[in-house]
Amino acid sequence: MPKYITRKSIILITSLALLAVLLLVFTNPWSTLGANSKNIALKSAADVDRIVLADAYDSTKLQRQGELWMVNGSEVAAAIPVENILIAAERMEISSIVSSSSEQANSPSRSIAFFHGDKELLSYSLQVHNESYLLNLPGSDQSFYVKVSGYPGLNLDKVFSSSPNHYREHLLINLLPSEISRIEVELTDGEAYVFTQDQAGEISCRTSADADPIPGEKLNELAIRLLFSYFTGIVYEDKSEIATSELLRPEASTRRMARLQVESFEGQKHTLQVFPYVENPDEEPHMFKALVAYNTEPYALIVNYIYLDVLMRDLSRYLGEN
Repeated sequence: MPKYITRKSIILITSLALLAVLLLVFTNPWSTLGANSKNIALKSAADVDRIVLADAYDSTKLQRQGELWMVNGSEVAAAIPVENILIAAERMEISSIVSSSSEQANSPSRSIAFFHGDKELLSYSLQVHNESYLLNLPGSDQSFYVKVSGYPGLNLDKVFSSSPNHYREHLLINLLPSEISRIEVELTDGEAYVFTQDQAGEISCRTSADADPIPGEKLNELAIRLLFSYFTGIVYEDKSEIATSELLRPEASTRRMARLQVESFEGQKHTLQVFPYVENPDEEPHMFKALVAYNTEPYALIVNYIYLDVLMRDLSRYLGEN
């Protein structure tokens, strides 16, 4: 009987030891990966009141003041880009560990630091490598491929941009109807026309600068007044990588849809040349977005079609009964 018990005990102990080894191999709760995964994630976004992003080209300081965030202390930041930083920082996790000397990043290092008052909560540097992202903690001799949990394919180079312009409100035009002196609409498939407004609020319409005004009784005043109201709060979603010079070439394959220009009594002039937005060469133009060559901006802007559709209407929409 004692021999049987001893043999059984040995088998049990051996089995438990083997199970422990397997658990260590497959779960490895004390691994470097597990420990560092905790180190790179922001503990609480609510505690952050200052974010500093910097690289060789630019730098930005985002400072919370009450409910608002400020860009470099001078202007209110757009809410969404700041929220994107905090969400990404809280959900950051490690995909794999690499030696800092074994991978050559494709972009300069960008430092990102989060503060509460004078206390640094978290900091690291981030680099792009073959469409993936390498993160390095201060004082560490290792780099980590990282991702944001729940957001596959998220462009971290853009989320953690060091450019102040990325965080500014993407406001293109913000004119009240009473501030507008002139609206010119030139449609590729339609007749060009110009509305002018005097200081008394009287509006006239011509088909060209030197044409006679269209008689007032032929105009739909309500439709025209609505047009003047559409230039309040026009924003763009993002800057594209398409040079406006390419869009405006006479031999360009992309056909312009419209040219819009609005001027204020104070001399502001906004020119928008609208083109279809094609994300991939073999796809149809985007249904809800368009490319806009705006004033002298070097790259076309991506603008939601909801702002543009109401501005690109045929002259007939402004004629007839109110």
